Amino acid sequence: MTEIAARLARPIQRLGRPSAVVLALAVLVAVAGTALLARAYSLRDSVLPGVSVAGVDVGGLSPGDAQARIQEDIGARLDTPVEITVGDETFRVTPSNIFRVDAAASERAAFDSARESVVARLGALAVPFAAGQDVDPVLRIHESGRAALSDKLASLTKRAVSARVAMEGREAVVVDGREGTGVDEAAAIEALKATALAGLPSLTVPVQTAEPAISTAAAERAATIAGTITAAPVRLRLPGEGEIGELGRFQLASLIRFQPKAGAVRVVLDPAGVEREIRPLAKPFTEKPADATFQIGGERAYVVKAKNGTTLDVPDAQRAIYAAGSAPGKRLATLALATLPPALTTKEAKALGIRERISTFTTDMGVSSSNRIWNVHLLGQYLDGTIVEAGQTFSYNDVVGPRTIERGFREGQMIFGGVLIPSIGGGVCQTATTIFNAAFEAGLPVKERHNHSWYISHYPMGRDATVSWGGPDLVFKNDLKHAIFIDVSYTDATFTISFYGTKQGRRVTSTTSSPTNYTEPKMQYAIDPTAAPGSKTVVAGGGQGFDVNVQRKVYEHGKLIRGDSFFTRYTPENPTTVYGPGGHPPGPYIVLPTSG
Repeated sequence: MTEIAARLARPIQRLGRPSAVVLALAVLVAVAGTALLARAYSLRDSVLPGVSVAGVDVGGLSPGDAQARIQEDIGARLDTPVEITVGDETFRVTPSNIFRVDAAASERAAFDSARESVVARLGALAVPFAAGQDVDPVLRIHESGRAALSDKLASLTKRAVSARVAMEGREAVVVDGREGTGVDEAAAIEALKATALAGLPSLTVPVQTAEPAISTAAAERAATIAGTITAAPVRLRLPGEGEIGELGRFQLASLIRFQPKAGAVRVVLDPAGVEREIRPLAKPFTEKPADATFQIGGERAYVVKAKNGTTLDVPDAQRAIYAAGSAPGKRLATLALATLPPALTTKEAKALGIRERISTFTTDMGVSSSNRIWNVHLLGQYLDGTIVEAGQTFSYNDVVGPRTIERGFREGQMIFGGVLIPSIGGGVCQTATTIFNAAFEAGLPVKERHNHSWYISHYPMGRDATVSWGGPDLVFKNDLKHAIFIDVSYTDATFTISFYGTKQGRRVTSTTSSPTNYTEPKMQYAIDPTAAPGSKTVVAGGGQGFDVNVQRKVYEHGKLIRGDSFFTRYTPENPTTVYGPGGHPPGPYIVLPTSG
């Protein structure tokens, strides 16, 4: 037992000596680790050792000191001029005119270097020179400086010129393209940055060959196609009608257009030209569409169905003529007609809700000349069939347009400054008064209305309306949920306007006050430039002037939705002394217009 114990004791003794060494090493590592951690703590707010920015050592520096060193050293490099050679030309550039070092951002990049992990950070602290972390500085661009450099580079290169092709008479003529030169501006700026940061004095920017966007070969291919199209006339036919004409060589040449696209030149036919040349030939075989309209039968309105028309299919004609002209064959283009829908379809007309009469009003012509009656009838024709959609505003002047001789109007009379004078389109106020009252009775909001200067007895008191082209207008709004169709009927003695739509439970009541504030006629003065020089004529006056007020209430399903007041002030029909040119009225006067 003793021997066995002794044998066992020997290995234990051999192990004892290395244990001391390991312990010693552990102590050393612990001491080194403590020192390393202490160093890491002391550099917690500084750039790690061994870190540089474009070769500028900033290791161990505080942020402020690192920024100052970056600004000083790299700023000095950027302030040093660099010679740039482009081809045979050399010029100098100061990089700081283009770049500005962002010292704060550069310092942040340096500070973050080698801190991506605890192991990397401790490694950089333990063996700082082995880390060798060099980061790129952050440079900002001066846009004005970059633009100046761009302009300079462009001035040393030659722009490529694309080949062109154009028709001259029947021939397609090609103008050759030309190669150019250019530089890669983005690469040049990066190269200048690297040159300046490296402290090098010069830089060569390579010149590249710039091909034109459209080569001469591409233009010549297009010219060949154009030549084929214009080589001979193209005959035109419509199915079921036979040949209707042809396009000659000059006509075909006038239609050709060249469109550069993606390095090629497309040959196309001008659609407007095709339509201009062919529509007259096809027109006898086309048909105009008929809009849906409304037929009035007493108090009801009925939709008259729309009808499609036909017209030349211009895009199809382009393709057919191009195919006939550019491919071998009979050079015969078969045209097609396209459906031409009406402006107002049957479905759209039915959706307007125009079904029944919702208001009507008739005015008497009074004593009227044949010219006045003519004008009233003509105005009725302009108004008849007008559709005012829901929410839309009606303007008398917009709908009727100017009252001129060219549009068929004759000379009548109008009141100007209290004087009755000749005017083209006299009688217009008859229609304006009638349509105003139709809108009044329909309960529609009236946005603009002007009364006559004088009270005219064959119109309702306080419910007349006057209009003038370029002046007073009559405007109302359709605030109903459906459209309104304006129907006009007339005789030589009466004029009637009826509104058709869909009733929505409206009821209108109105009261007209008694006249007040009567004013007596008194002499007024006017100068008529068309009268005989030095002449003086007295025009007799008429009735008194007075004020009157019309109150209207509009109910819908028994609820009051609108209350209106239409105030009217009629002036007296003053007698007027009218002087010719050179006359001297004794008081204020008006100048009568020379035309209606």
